[in-house]
Amino acid sequence: MRLPLHASAAGKAIAACLAPAQQAQLLAASLLERFTEHTIVDNEALRAELDLTRARGYALEVGEYDAERVSVAAPVFDYEGRAIGAVAVTASAAQLDARRAHSLSAELIGAARTITHSAAGQPMSLLAHTEPPAAPTPEVHAIGEARALLGEGPVWSPRDNALYWVDILAPAIHQLDAASGVPRETPLGAMVSMVVPMASGGLLLATPSGLMAMAPDSGRMTLFAHPESARPGNRYNDGKCDRRGRLWVSSMDMGAMANRGNLFRVDPDGSWEKVDSGFTVPNGLGFSPDNTRMYFTDTFRKTIYEYDFDLAAGRIANRRPLVVFGAGEGKPDGLTVDAEGCLWVAVWDGWELARFGPDGRELMRVRLPVPRPTSCCFGGADLGTLYVTSASVRLGSQALASAPLSGALFALEVPGVRGLPETTFAG
Repeated sequence: MRLPLHASAAGKAIAACLAPAQQAQLLAASLLERFTEHTIVDNEALRAELDLTRARGYALEVGEYDAERVSVAAPVFDYEGRAIGAVAVTASAAQLDARRAHSLSAELIGAARTITHSAAGQPMSLLAHTEPPAAPTPEVHAIGEARALLGEGPVWSPRDNALYWVDILAPAIHQLDAASGVPRETPLGAMVSMVVPMASGGLLLATPSGLMAMAPDSGRMTLFAHPESARPGNRYNDGKCDRRGRLWVSSMDMGAMANRGNLFRVDPDGSWEKVDSGFTVPNGLGFSPDNTRMYFTDTFRKTIYEYDFDLAAGRIANRRPLVVFGAGEGKPDGLTVDAEGCLWVAVWDGWELARFGPDGRELMRVRLPVPRPTSCCFGGADLGTLYVTSASVRLGSQALASAPLSGALFALEVPGVRGLPETTFAG
């Protein structure tokens, strides 16, 4: 039978991989018929859903064509890398809920890649990290019940006495109030990859439609800046403010195609400048305590770079590798810098945090109960608590059974170590 493009997992999996112009042409010619109350019939909402699908690598359909049906699908490519089909698993809602459908994604993507004429990149390893290499550090504990698909970007706000972080792929802003210890979730209708408190009040969010200022009371969002407006196939990823309150934010291809990512500096007046380019999966940012160096990660290249940094001018220069991860060591993701100038790095597919000295020398590793920690920051009244976000996306059922806390927020105390205050965006 023919399934509707907008209301089937297979249709969304294929459409998400089209070039932006081709996708826009297809959507313009499509009749978005409503089949159930969950059917997406708005063009903007559908584009946001396709962005999420491309970033995840698989599509989900929950009661959009048939109210009692759930489906998950991964795209199949031809030898030129064009999406020409999809592999889907469909079942009744009683047999397959959305959470279980997400857990099937790794096996489904693996099956799709054995069918395709082109691997379109390195095949996903389903078994490489199903068991932790050592027991988790006892001081590590999970906070709350939330399990993110791709938790990212934790930032401590002294103004609000709260921790903020995002779930990129089940789009939401999360907040942990320090006084009550109660986490709060604000779901969003489109992908969000970064949240930063603003000095003028409210939050600055990174979405595929641009950097959006969210009002503190109403939650109303207005466009602040959009450095990647000319590249609709790109989305923003990690970002952090320097100590003058300027935002440094990266971008990447929605499907993580090589060398399409950029690094921007966004000033408080909304002006911006592209300061570097050629990244694939740009990630963790940080600044040395003396403001003479900036650190920046390309997870795809398993490299943490170091720049010379001019705080007064807002300039970077002389990019060079500081830390390069070897085979089997996982991949560097988000990072933070402590008061001693050492880097704390979340190691994706490594079950751990790593601490490196300013010279790049490894100092220690902290084992975690999840394979995919994503980022970290110091918080609390004395900046003595290290918070760690994590992901559950594309983990198979065996990996999730070994790490049921995947996607949780974690906290740990490292004796004698304190963080540096994060600067709010000056806008």
